[in-house]
Amino acid sequence: MLQGIIYTDFRRGIEIDTIIIRKFAFVSGTFKKIRTRIWLILNIAVVLWVLLGVLCMQVPPHDFWPAGFIAFSLPGALVLNFLFLLYWALRRSWFLFLPLAVMVLGWTYYERLLPLGLVKELPPQDAKTLHVMSLNTHMFTAYHGKERLTAGVSSEMVDWVAAHPADVYCLQEFYSNPNSKEYDFNIISRIGARYGKEHFFSAASSSSRHGDLGVAIFSKYPIVDKGVIHFSEKPSGNRAIWADLDMDGDTVRVYATHLQSMSIKAEDIENTYTAIGSDEESFKKEGRNLARRLRNGFVKRGYQVELLLEHFETCPYPFVISGDYNDIPFSYTYNELAKRLTNAFVEAGSGLGATYNGPLPFLRIDNQFYSEGLQAYEFETHYEMALSDHFPISAKYVLEPKEEE
Repeated sequence: MLQGIIYTDFRRGIEIDTIIIRKFAFVSGTFKKIRTRIWLILNIAVVLWVLLGVLCMQVPPHDFWPAGFIAFSLPGALVLNFLFLLYWALRRSWFLFLPLAVMVLGWTYYERLLPLGLVKELPPQDAKTLHVMSLNTHMFTAYHGKERLTAGVSSEMVDWVAAHPADVYCLQEFYSNPNSKEYDFNIISRIGARYGKEHFFSAASSSSRHGDLGVAIFSKYPIVDKGVIHFSEKPSGNRAIWADLDMDGDTVRVYATHLQSMSIKAEDIENTYTAIGSDEESFKKEGRNLARRLRNGFVKRGYQVELLLEHFETCPYPFVISGDYNDIPFSYTYNELAKRLTNAFVEAGSGLGATYNGPLPFLRIDNQFYSEGLQAYEFETHYEMALSDHFPISAKYVLEPKEEE
C-alpha cells in the first residue's frame, strides 16, 4: 500500500515537472520568435536606410538639401547591414539572404567604403605612364591666421613635395611669395624651376607682402594649354584649373580642383562634444551651427561639380581630375563623378584610404578620378607626410594605346 502511494506521488511529480518544462519551452520559444521578429524588423529598417541613402546621393543638394545629410549617413547603414549578415549567419538563419542581397546589389558602395585592393598587373615596359600626386598644402603652414610661422615645417613639406617622384603635382591651398626675405617662401621656384618642372598657378588672392594663394599644377611634361574654371564671380580659393600635357606626342589633360570647404574647424567639433550632457541650449546652438555649415557645403559643392561635368564634356583628351573635394564617397558630388569616371583609389587602392588629417577620423575627401583612355594600376596615401591637415595621395596611370581607325 505504501509503495503504491509513493509510486503515485512519484508519477505526479514527473507529470508536474513535464508540464513546467513544456511551459518553459513554450515561453522560451515564444520569446525566441519575438526576438527574431524584432531583429528582422530592425534589419528591414537598415535595408530601407541603405536604399534611402543611395537614392539621396542622386538628389542635388541645391534642390533638396536634407538629402545631403541622409547620404552622409549611408556608411553607418552599410556597416550595420554587414553586422546583420554576421548575426544571421551565426544563428544559421535563412534571413541572412536579406543583408546578403543588399551587399551583392550594392557592392559598388561597399567598394567605396573599403576596396579589396586586388593585385593589378603592371603595365608593359614600353607603355606610357603618368604619375600624379595631389596635396592640399594648407599654405605649407606658412601662416596661422594672420601670424607668420617659422619656415621649419614649411621647408620640410616643400622639400617632401619637390622630391616626390610624381610626374605631375596638383596642389591646393598653394602658397608662394617671391618677395619673401626672412624665409624662402618662393615655393614656385623651389618646386618648379629648381627641378625643371613647368607650372600653372591660378591665384585667388595676391599680395606683394603676404604672397599668392590658389591652386597649382607642376609638370615634368610640357604644358601646351591651360585654363581656369571659376566656381563663383567672387575671388575664391575654391576653383579648378587644368593643363594639357604633351606626353611624347600624346596629349593628356590634368585637372587640379579644390571644392567648397566643409568650413568645420577643430574647435567647432570640440565645442559640440563639450556641450553634450552639460548645457542643452549650448548643445543645440553648436549642433545647429555644425549642421548649417555642412548644409552650405553640400549645396555649393553640388553646383561646383555640375560645372566640372560640363567642362569634361568638351575635353578631347583622356584626363585625370585630382584634388580636395571636401566630400565623402557617399555624396552627390562624388556620386556624379563616379557615374562618369573611375576612381583611382577604388580601382587600385586598398584599406580605408582616409585623407583628412584632422579631428574627424576615417574621412576620405581627397580623390583622383580618371576618364577612358587611362588605367590606374597603383594608388598610395602618404601617411608618412603628416605636416598638412590632408595626407598626400598619388596614383600611377598607363595611357592606353589608341584604337587604329
